[in-house]
Amino acid sequence: MSQVVGIPDPGSPPRYAAVIRAYQCTPLLLEVVEALRRQTAPPTRLIIVDSSLDPRVSGAFEKLGADVVTYPAEEFNFSKAINLGVEANDQPLTLIISSHMLIHAPDLIAKGWQAALSGGMDIVYWRHPPYKDAPHECRHVMTSRNFDGRNGLSNTMAMIPTQLLRERPFREEVFSAEDQEWTRYYFASRRRAMLRIDTRDVSYNNPNHNAGTWSETKLLREELAIGYFVNRRLLLPDRIVIRFLRGVLATVRRRPEKARVHFGFAWAMTKANFKQPNAKSRYF
Repeated sequence: MSQVVGIPDPGSPPRYAAVIRAYQCTPLLLEVVEALRRQTAPPTRLIIVDSSLDPRVSGAFEKLGADVVTYPAEEFNFSKAINLGVEANDQPLTLIISSHMLIHAPDLIAKGWQAALSGGMDIVYWRHPPYKDAPHECRHVMTSRNFDGRNGLSNTMAMIPTQLLRERPFREEVFSAEDQEWTRYYFASRRRAMLRIDTRDVSYNNPNHNAGTWSETKLLREELAIGYFVNRRLLLPDRIVIRFLRGVLATVRRRPEKARVHFGFAWAMTKANFKQPNAKSRYF
């Protein structure tokens, strides 16, 4: 395990390693890396956690100038992949960023980090605005009061002190929503805020993340993980009854696919009240 150096002074640029989980060296990944290097505060290190088990892919990552951490020959787990990257990081900050997350503004990271420090926070995360008519950029101070189990830390792009991730890694049994579960832990144990920045200066270009490719399985896993590990309110009988009734309504309206989804949710939530759900971490 690499030794972590201290957090820099508030007035200095952030010193961080970018940790990326990948199994292919795609043209988009090259764009993501180049956008990071064009930042006014670029990463000191680029760490790619490689789950390809292919020496040719690892070699391509190394040509990008990355330090490659090889994921073991076992079932892939998002939490474990992030944790492996954090273990290899000797910088005070870790930028967890998806291989599909493209940054469009060269000062995005520096400005976001300084905004967090100015507000007394040491965690900042970025998302594309969730609504079409949202402003270009909007900043939100996130606390336990406005955290709903879905709007917390995003491992799509988040800057976090490395020591925090060492002290409490992402839980591998959280097969989905591991970032939301970590948010719940942070608010409960640290009682500090995070800064969320919704901005059009980032775009998430995962081909598997859109209405045409979302699967019932993916939606169910996310809902189950949030319900069991983050917000148990979702597993209470009234929520289950609502899901069941929505399934009945979809059946009456002759929408069998919708009905199947709602009945599936109701059954899975019922079982989760008696036994911890278990699912694979990879969606696709």
